[in-house]
Amino acid sequence: MQHIRDIATEQSKRDLRWNEARTLADCDRYMAIEAQRAGAIGFAHVRKPENAVMGPNWLRGALATVEDHYRYAREIMNVTDEDQFYA
Repeated sequence: MQHIRDIATEQSKRDLRWNEARTLADCDRYMAIEAQRAGAIGFAHVRKPENAVMGPNWLRGALATVEDHYRYAREIMNVTDEDQFYA
């Protein structure tokens, strides 16, 4: 699909960001973006109507996974809970 000009998939955009990383700070930035993206996808998955019938254990596990992705992103960016008003 990449042989067609001006067509960029989500995967190709991520590959481009990763291939442009030259320093450790660039790698950290990439990993933080990916962790936030994974957290957002997980949060959207938890809120799907078909998951409303899942039990409380599943919901706790799914929410813990989403929180871990966001926690990892904040850790990479050196953002503490004190830095965030909504924390």
